[in-house]
Amino acid sequence: MVKSFRFLLGYSWVNLGAIFGFAAIVIVGCYATGVPDNPSVGNLFETYYAMFPTMILLCLFLYAFAMCTNNLNMGLSMGARRRDFFWAVQGNMAFYAVVCWGLQLFMSAFPALANWEIRDKWALLDLFDGRVWAFPLVCMVLMVLGCLSGMVVMKNKVLGAILVALSVFVMIGVTVFMILSADTGIMDYLMETEWGWLWTTLPRMMIAVLAVGAVGGEFLIWRTIQRYIVR
Repeated sequence: MVKSFRFLLGYSWVNLGAIFGFAAIVIVGCYATGVPDNPSVGNLFETYYAMFPTMILLCLFLYAFAMCTNNLNMGLSMGARRRDFFWAVQGNMAFYAVVCWGLQLFMSAFPALANWEIRDKWALLDLFDGRVWAFPLVCMVLMVLGCLSGMVVMKNKVLGAILVALSVFVMIGVTVFMILSADTGIMDYLMETEWGWLWTTLPRMMIAVLAVGAVGGEFLIWRTIQRYIVR
């Protein structure tokens, strides 16, 4: 298992470097365009900063997709045992989740530490405040979904492409909705309707669904790897 984990880790450093590089570009871009000192300034860097948690999740989804397609086929063809590779995948996903969790905490705290002007849109950065386990859980679930999507693609390219496109569309849609809710206060309006109780309980319901989905997804990954035929 250690050899399989080290094999996957070689790709993980490159992928994580891309995420950290994007974070650095966003911060430098904000400074270069005057975002920290002027609340009236609105640009792509401000938006990218606000949606950074979702960008992390999208990247992890794509990384897990590659991990369970190209990396899986290459690792098994080089002699890795299927059981060892499965556990190496779990360790690699946990490593991704922990590192990205730390980066998310830093990006959320940085504007206050650097005395940036407060913006309503950046409330999205504190989406997981109060639930320290929520962001790592969502990271794991998205990686499980990405891994499963990759395995589906290898069996049925059309169905896999539909699943990947649908997953990316949903993530982008959720991000857009959250940005609009931060800019327009639409959530305040929804909370005052007769369906307000639904929006209050929705986060807890989603966490429960994600946890169950992660367990079920892990079982499917285990079965698929055990039956995987190297091409």
